[in-house]
Amino acid sequence: MKKLTTAGQMNQRIEFHKVEKKKDSYGEFVEQDVLVFSCWATIRTQFLKEALANIGTVLQDTITFIIRHQQKYEITNDMTVVHNGKRYKIIQINPDLQNKEFMTVICEKVS
Repeated sequence: MKKLTTAGQMNQRIEFHKVEKKKDSYGEFVEQDVLVFSCWATIRTQFLKEALANIGTVLQDTITFIIRHQQKYEITNDMTVVHNGKRYKIIQINPDLQNKEFMTVICEKVS
């Protein structure tokens, strides 16, 4: 994939969800999946060489989302990402500490 140079290349909408405990109509606490926020992203797909090298490793079914560094809410590892109706758990968050332009979020598909 070419290096991301502009935010204009972010053309995929993704959502960040978090499980929260809320009271139901009976007053009991239940876990609910709550949308925290959504943002635009670029998706970095693995090349065939990378995919073959990752077979049998932790990175086998991973996808990388590149988003703007500055977001409304802090992204944490207990969140999930939803893209095109598919849910992904967050494995690693890599912020751009030097330039503070883009952040990469490495996720694994939830089965």
